[in-house]
Amino acid sequence: MKKLESVFKEKYKIFFIGYFALIIGIAFLRFPDIRNELKYFVITDQMLENNRFLVLKYFNELYPDKPPVYFWLLSFLRSISKENFYPLALICGGVIPAGISAFFSFKILKKLWGEEMAYLSTSVLITLPYLFGVSLVLRMDYLMMMFIVITLYIFFDSYYNKEVISDKQIIIFYFSIGSGILVKGGGAFAIPMITILTFLFLDKNLKFLKKLRPFLGLIILMAILGGWFFALSLNEDGKEYVKLLLGQETLGRMVKAKAHTKPIYYYIRQLPLTTLPLAPFFIMGIYSLLKKIKSFKTWKSIDKISFCWFVPNLVFFSFLSGKLEIYMLPLYPAIVIISLRFVEKTWSGTKEKILKKILYINLSVIFILLLALPYYNKNYTLKPVVDFLVESNDRVFSYRFVDAKNITYEIKRDFIEEIPLDRVEKLSEGDLIVVKNKYRAELERLKVEEVYTNKEYSILIKIN
Repeated sequence: MKKLESVFKEKYKIFFIGYFALIIGIAFLRFPDIRNELKYFVITDQMLENNRFLVLKYFNELYPDKPPVYFWLLSFLRSISKENFYPLALICGGVIPAGISAFFSFKILKKLWGEEMAYLSTSVLITLPYLFGVSLVLRMDYLMMMFIVITLYIFFDSYYNKEVISDKQIIIFYFSIGSGILVKGGGAFAIPMITILTFLFLDKNLKFLKKLRPFLGLIILMAILGGWFFALSLNEDGKEYVKLLLGQETLGRMVKAKAHTKPIYYYIRQLPLTTLPLAPFFIMGIYSLLKKIKSFKTWKSIDKISFCWFVPNLVFFSFLSGKLEIYMLPLYPAIVIISLRFVEKTWSGTKEKILKKILYINLSVIFILLLALPYYNKNYTLKPVVDFLVESNDRVFSYRFVDAKNITYEIKRDFIEEIPLDRVEKLSEGDLIVVKNKYRAELERLKVEEVYTNKEYSILIKIN
């Protein structure tokens, strides 16, 4: 493999450090989204308030949508600092897992693609605008991705070293899968298993499965999941929680999701957008690999890995009922490899210039987004609304805005009641109403006045 000059490597190391320092700084500038992120605030506060860390609740309802590990992390951070909880949660739950995922991706790439391409492709991966945005959103997807990438790194490193996998590696391998399941769910099991089985089948080496010691793995996973379910069953509402978790939130999402139901071609339609600016190279890269699928055995190792990491998992997730763009997050290292391998094979003499231009485009988009962030916070989030309501002692209601209850704890209220139009006239003088601007006209014929508005939300006050 081609040795890079130490100066070249040092420049990339400084770039990685500087980039993640920038993201950490940005984490302190963001304001949480009302629908999901502030909802997690409520769930976390209720965990701490009720000392119930296994059966999650969202106000008075059971919340079996997600396993508990991510919320344990959030509750720990919330107990340390309420004031800086959000940026700390973004850093520990998103930025750091993103960095660890990139590190283990880099190790795979360095081993099988060379140092130069490992540095270049990892730079493109972490700065891809979509991944940049996801790393600064309060979700557990990057944490699950971290465990998936660690699992795949152990497998591919062992496979190409052609060595016996040690007990330590096997334990970490299955513990990572189990931990990923407790973070987000079955995707942490499905993605590694689909990738590994497809790879071994196409490489005509299914006998390697024995080295993974599946019986021991089954024991480890059963111990992790069995211990969790047993602990749940001992809690109040635990049996109902397990029933909802396995039915509505597992089988239900696969067969008939209660939300995010999308057509089978949803990901094929969305990926050209979320992979920009790599989309043209990615599409052509996939096409070129599919054309040569019959000669898989002769492919370079890096092409085998990226194909098996992406294609079968895309097919699997496309057939599931519930779909979101972010469910594809663990496949992005493969997407970047497929894209940049197409560039390398097509323009081998100028690949470095092209890849650096892609990197510059990524960084330019991030710079523009950074400049726009204060304007976005002021005009399109609830930050000014929360700041206003924190200083007010008046009662707060919402109209046609059920998610407004997610700011309950932030504005130090017991609850924010959603009221219909006929209730507005019966409110007392001085009562406040939070409403989305698209519904504001429905209230203007009543006795209310504006006390605050931005481009998305308004606060109205009841007058006599």
